[in-house]
Amino acid sequence: MPAEYGDAIFRINPHSPKQLYIIGISHRDPNSGANNSTTVRTQMEIFRIGEWLKENRRLDLLLPEGYFAAGKTISAPSTVHASNQLRPELDNAFLLESLAADSPGVNAEKLLMQHYNLQACQVEDRRIYNAVRSSLGKLKNAGSGTDEIAGNIDELIYLQEVRTAQLLQNIPGVIEYEFLRGAVGNRSALFTIGLNHIKDIFRYIENEQIYIEPPSGVQSDSLTSNLNLLQTGYGITIIIPRTLADDHKLLEMTDIDRIVLADAKHSRRTRQN
Repeated sequence: MPAEYGDAIFRINPHSPKQLYIIGISHRDPNSGANNSTTVRTQMEIFRIGEWLKENRRLDLLLPEGYFAAGKTISAPSTVHASNQLRPELDNAFLLESLAADSPGVNAEKLLMQHYNLQACQVEDRRIYNAVRSSLGKLKNAGSGTDEIAGNIDELIYLQEVRTAQLLQNIPGVIEYEFLRGAVGNRSALFTIGLNHIKDIFRYIENEQIYIEPPSGVQSDSLTSNLNLLQTGYGITIIIPRTLADDHKLLEMTDIDRIVLADAKHSRRTRQN
């Protein structure tokens, strides 16, 4: 992948016929829907990464965080077998103009669906998604008490960890279903998710299992499970778009700098062996 699009900061099982490409993205403002200073450029880079994966890795399937659809699937008008009938190439100026529009319906995934006939599928669990939204609402409306705010933050962090884990656990089954019904040509997909989730995803991969301990005050059991992606033989690549990868302060804030160091050590051990 050209370095101008982003960095692949972690890779495991690269020769498996099953591949999940995870891109850490920059969200729009959750309240206003407005772009922040990095959103548009990052979205353009995500489109280019998806475009490269389509052309070089035969990518057919998109799994966007926060995506819901009737029947859990939206297919492009043509079938996977007609995906080589593409529209004219989009230049960067057109992409930037399209993505800069203050419309929640225009993003990199939507443009990839329109231009490359990629299919989008839902991997979100509605119950967990709504629990996170409810927790966010409680945090916004919390009083000035330090203990109450701290408790709400702990609850939100816990629920987001559970949501991230559930997203990962759902992915192999969704890919397998779409492949077996002939909607996609291979067992690979592009999973787009907010940058803040990447550290949890890496932890689950690194530990080869999911383990989540609820904070005090949250009535729930500890969660322990094998990671379905690894159990079913998936290769996993974590990609950070170039604009975000060059923001060293952001990488530190999201603990992604630790992932880069861990992957460097893993690569050195692999070469030595």
